[in-house]
Amino acid sequence: MLVKGIKVNLGGKEILHEVTFSTDGGINIILGPNGSGKTTLLRTLIGMVKPTEGEIRIEKKISYVPSEFFPAQMKVRDVLLSGEKKRRIDDYLENAKILGIETFLDREFYSLSSGEKRLTLICKALTEGDLIIMDEPLSNLDLANKVKIMNTMVEMGRRKEFLITSHELDVLNISEKAIIMKEGRVIYQGKSSDVTEEVLSKTYEVKIRKHEVNGKTFFFVDNSGY
Repeated sequence: MLVKGIKVNLGGKEILHEVTFSTDGGINIILGPNGSGKTTLLRTLIGMVKPTEGEIRIEKKISYVPSEFFPAQMKVRDVLLSGEKKRRIDDYLENAKILGIETFLDREFYSLSSGEKRLTLICKALTEGDLIIMDEPLSNLDLANKVKIMNTMVEMGRRKEFLITSHELDVLNISEKAIIMKEGRVIYQGKSSDVTEEVLSKTYEVKIRKHEVNGKTFFFVDNSGY
């Protein structure tokens, strides 16, 4: 995927300012504080928002998991099949089992917990897309399900491409590339392993420290001044 010089105006305000980045398979994460333009960028990539300038080049079939969704008055199996005339429920069963939702395919979608609804939409996206775009896929999930989603992305990242937004800095450990945004601009793009304390501290305007344990990198807010 190539995104070059994207500008987006909404309500007379420029939300995205010449956003440029590229991805090349695997797991790609977009980080940034609230209001940095992450969701607007994803909606632009899937065609919900029209850019005023710039180029978007995508050659894979996209699937999308929004951060917010309505509690549809339909069964889980019908949510999975919605918009896909050529698919059968059997096509979703492998991912449903991986995500642990195979036992409630006949439940009403609105009756599910927030986490179960999110897992349902992630199952749909994993089955249907080659480029899977997800807005805050780890929100409203307990620790076990967060680990399950991250492990699933690592496994599928060998054959599918992911572009996700998150506030979970731990996902830097499973992603190949990081795109960091602030105030509608990309202020960093590169290897996730090269993200520094300085760039994250500048992005979130709090002091962030980097710590390595058993080969994994963890970032945390330095509260020593409080």
